[in-house]
Amino acid sequence: MEVSSFELIYKPQSPVGAADTVLQGYFLNITNLENVPLRFTLNFVTSSVSDPDRSLFNNTAAFIDTANSNNTPASLLGGLTSSTFTLSPSIVIEPNETAKVAVLPSDPFPTPVTPANFEARGYVRLRLPPNFRFSFPGGLTIEPQLDRPARVLLTPQNRATYLDASGVINDQTQSSLPTASGAALAEVEPETGFILNPAVIATRMQEIGEIDRPDFDERDLAMMLAALPASGVDFKAVNAVLKEAGIGMALENRKV
Repeated sequence: MEVSSFELIYKPQSPVGAADTVLQGYFLNITNLENVPLRFTLNFVTSSVSDPDRSLFNNTAAFIDTANSNNTPASLLGGLTSSTFTLSPSIVIEPNETAKVAVLPSDPFPTPVTPANFEARGYVRLRLPPNFRFSFPGGLTIEPQLDRPARVLLTPQNRATYLDASGVINDQTQSSLPTASGAALAEVEPETGFILNPAVIATRMQEIGEIDRPDFDERDLAMMLAALPASGVDFKAVNAVLKEAGIGMALENRKV
């Protein structure tokens, strides 16, 4: 589900004249209202750009704060021209627990030769990805975390710090962002699953390639493929189907 827009800024407040430098980050509180732990994934979706001062690539610092883990370092996975960046690691939230995610500009900071000039904006997507479970000889089972939508409370915010020319903090502000649904209470649809048995591996792979699965990205597929060697499946057959389906991945045996 789409949560809200986001805007990360580290640049002068005004493009003309004397102005404070603004350092603005995105903060999101997620409360799990279910009676079971849930694992969430956050995607930061933005325009594909090549300007390093407008890409999230190598320009952010991220943290995940839960009741039992204080400010765990995280990162946004993606490349310079990526349009989707995935927060890593996933966010595991216990029943009735509230987790906070913070994403801040980290580079470039002002130096004598590099003035603050970074901005990036887009929207945030919250996912409830399936669980992966391998058993022999049953194969790989990909199953939803819940059999119904998960109830959560969402509070997105902008938080900004204003710095004068000497780097002294002049002011700080925080403001709540409107959610895409218009309400703090939301329901996140669990991503569906299936059983991937070695006997039907080729058919399943072809189905994944043929259908539009915006909630099933390459990292999900990589996790699935990583569990296959223990199944004894024929790599050549799988690779042939992956190629036919237009999926840019392949399996090979390596000695470690």
